Formats: sequence, C-alpha cells, structure tokens
Amino acid sequence: MNRGRSWWTLVGSCAGLFVLMLDSTVVTLALPAIQRDLGASLDGLQWVQNAYLLTITALVVTAGRLGDLIGRRRVFVWGLAVFAVGSAVAATAGSEVVLVAGRVLQGAGGASLLALSLAITSHAFPDEMQPRVLGIWASVSAIALAIGPLVGGALIEAASWRWIFWVNLPVVAAGIAVLVLRGEESRDESAPNRLDVPGICLLGAGLTAIVLALIQSDEWGWGSPDTLGVLALGLVLLLVFWRVELAVSDPLVDFSLFRNGPYLGASAAAFALVGAYWAVMFFQPQYLQDILGESAIAAGALILPITAPMVFFSPFSGRVIGRFGVRATMTAGMLCGLAGLLLQARVDAHTEYAALLPGFLLFGISLALVYAPMSTAAMLALPREKAGIASGVLAMNRVLAGALLLAVCGAVFQGSLPAATESIAGAGAAAFTDALSRTLLVPAGVVAAGALITWLLVREPERAEPVAGAELQHHQHHRRFHL
Repeated sequence: MNRGRSWWTLVGSCAGLFVLMLDSTVVTLALPAIQRDLGASLDGLQWVQNAYLLTITALVVTAGRLGDLIGRRRVFVWGLAVFAVGSAVAATAGSEVVLVAGRVLQGAGGASLLALSLAITSHAFPDEMQPRVLGIWASVSAIALAIGPLVGGALIEAASWRWIFWVNLPVVAAGIAVLVLRGEESRDESAPNRLDVPGICLLGAGLTAIVLALIQSDEWGWGSPDTLGVLALGLVLLLVFWRVELAVSDPLVDFSLFRNGPYLGASAAAFALVGAYWAVMFFQPQYLQDILGESAIAAGALILPITAPMVFFSPFSGRVIGRFGVRATMTAGMLCGLAGLLLQARVDAHTEYAALLPGFLLFGISLALVYAPMSTAAMLALPREKAGIASGVLAMNRVLAGALLLAVCGAVFQGSLPAATESIAGAGAAAFTDALSRTLLVPAGVVAAGALITWLLVREPERAEPVAGAELQHHQHHRRFHL
C-alpha cells in the first residue's frame, strides 16, 4: 500500500464529503432569495429540496453497490462530475423548473458521494491508522456542516444565491483531479453482480408520487380525485416494491434487517430526528429572513445553534456513550429534540429570536447526542456480513425521512396559510407564525414516537465475537454527520 496515494485518496474523498455536507445547509438559507429572483411558488421551493432528497434516496444503495462492482473511486469520480453539472445547471437556472432539474442532478451525484466517501477512505489505510484517518474524515464533515450557514449567508449577501452552487465547482474539480491522478481504486470482489433495477424504479416512482400528492394537495384539494389518485398510486407502487424486494436475491432494501430490534430502534430514531432537521432547516431560515427581517448572513449566524453542537460534542461522544450507554444517551437526545421543537412551536407574531434560541439549542444538542450512538447501536447490532447493506439502508432511511417529513410539513404549512397566499413573505407575520406553530407539531409528534421506540428497542451493542478498536471507531464515526 502506497502511503502517499492513501493520503491523496483521503483528500479526494473528503472534497466530495465537504460539498455534500455544505449543500445540506447553504440551500435553505437561499430559499427566500430564490423565491424573489425566480418568482418561485411555495410548492416550487419544496421541490428544490425534495427533488434532491428523493434522488439520493432512490440511488444511494445502488451507488454503493455499483462502486463495489466496478470500482469505488471510479463511481465516486462520476458522482463528483454529475454533482458539478447539477451545480452549474442550478447556478444558471432562470426558472424553478430548471433549478429543480439541477437539484435532481446534484442528488444523482450526491448519492455516490454519500455511499462511497467513507468506504474509499477506510479502504485506503491499514487498520492501525483507521482511528486517526476516520477522525479526520468526520472532522471534515463536521466543519462543513457547521460553517455551511455562514458560508451560504455570506455568499448570498455579497454576491447572489447562485454562488452557493458555483462555489461547489472548484472543490469538486480539485477532488476529481486528486482522485484521478493519485487516488487508489478498490472494489468488493464478493459483491452481488446484479443491480436491483426494478426496485430502484418502483421506489423512486412511489416516493415521487406520494411527495407530489402532498405538495400539490393545497392546490388540488385534499379530497380531490387528483390528490387521492396520485397518493394511492404512490402507495400501490411502494407495496409492489416491498413484494419485489422480498422475492429478489439481492434486494435494494433488505427488510429482514428491521427484525433486529436495536437496528429498528436506531433507524426509527434516525428517521424521526433527521426528518425533523430538514423541516426545521427549511422553515426557520425563511422565518428569520422574511418575518424577522434578518439578512442572509445574519440568518446563517442565528441558525448556528442547530448545527454547531455536533461539532463540539464530537470529541466527547465516546466518553458519554461509555458512561451512560447508547440507550440512555439516545433517549435523552430524542427528548431534547422534542423539547426544542415544542419550544419552537410556541412562536407567534410577537416572538423575537431570543425566545427561539433555547429551542434551537435543544434541537442542536439532540442531534449531537443521537448521531454517534445511533450509528454504533445500528451497525453493531448486526453480523459483520450485513454491514454493507445495513449501512446503505440506514443512509437511505435518513434521506428518505427528510423527503417525506418535509413534504408532510409543507402540506400542513400551506393548508394553514390564508387562501391564495403565494409566498412566505406575503403571508404576514401573524399568518406565518400561526402556520409555523401548527407545522412544527408534526415533527414534534414524530420525534416523540421516535423517543418511545428508542427507549423500547435500542440496547447496548453486543456481538458474539470481539470488536477491534479500529472497527468500533469506524462504526462510531460512520456517517455521523450525514444529514
């Protein structure tokens, strides 16, 4: 193993990880500017996020398997290139339709980055170096997530919202150059030699139909034939997807994983909390800018209490888990998230930022408390031979949570606004805060259910065979910050 090539491989994989994490926070801050510039509707703003999340959901497991088959570096480089093309399309968009198309391309590329960044990094180094290297990998993810709001706000304020997409290109170009010239290739010779194409198509079509029905429900009417028909179509497609997955030899989603209680509990916690994160990060930056009148860069700074706690907690996660255990730490985190959402739901027309800050902080602390033990509980609850598919399904579950809960919250929010309201800014403080207060009760309910399931199902991770220190470190860091 060439040590120099290993470090260059780490640099290239971290470049992809950096833009992926940056993208998860900068776009939400740009939504008010996008709405003003393109005249986008509330439905269109939701599709800017949901198109991206749905595409990653449908492709992330497949991207991982494709990397195992034909080479992880190769698929990762393709993903970087597609992500760059999507960023350029989004940056030059003259309408919300073109912007959404760019986001679909970003999601297609991002699926490879999400699926393969950690695998490429881990494979490039020997076992004795894994803790140090994976610590660097996790730190890059944490830094990108933390500085995202400030970077996004500064770019929007100094130039335009288009620069949140242009800024990806030099980072992506550097990552491609490093990996092509100096990166190491790796693959899994024992990986299944077929892709579940029917599963990919059914999952993507079913989820898109459900999200479409939810987003358009305010315009079509909840009881209209269009809404009910598209919603029913989506549910039928997902039912067919479930039946197909049970029958194929190499399914996109191995549903037998969820028979394992701790894995199911960790997956439920991830679904609830990450779904709530995407909903909060969709609405709160718009509230700060359109209702409180803050600038984009000020809104980026004011939203930091949600993202920053994960960075500060990261060095201490192992000690906290060791002292209190996975179950207690995760349950405490879920309860902090519930309290934070309920405090945010008390917003009214006269609420100032100081009243929101405790809710932001509690929600940020919940993310910090849940992420590290969640990965440990999920991955160590299963046999080693299930690690690949289990980590892929866990990643897909988190992105799926964002798409579905954002769609549901968007439908509740729009249904709570006065009729014919075309934009958040045009809703007025009273109408907006009333709708936001009702909307945040939805993720609060989901997180409450997630907290109960966490307490009932999550147990301290055990395996029949010993787990090496490097492997435990790998699981603790595994996708910890991938929101």
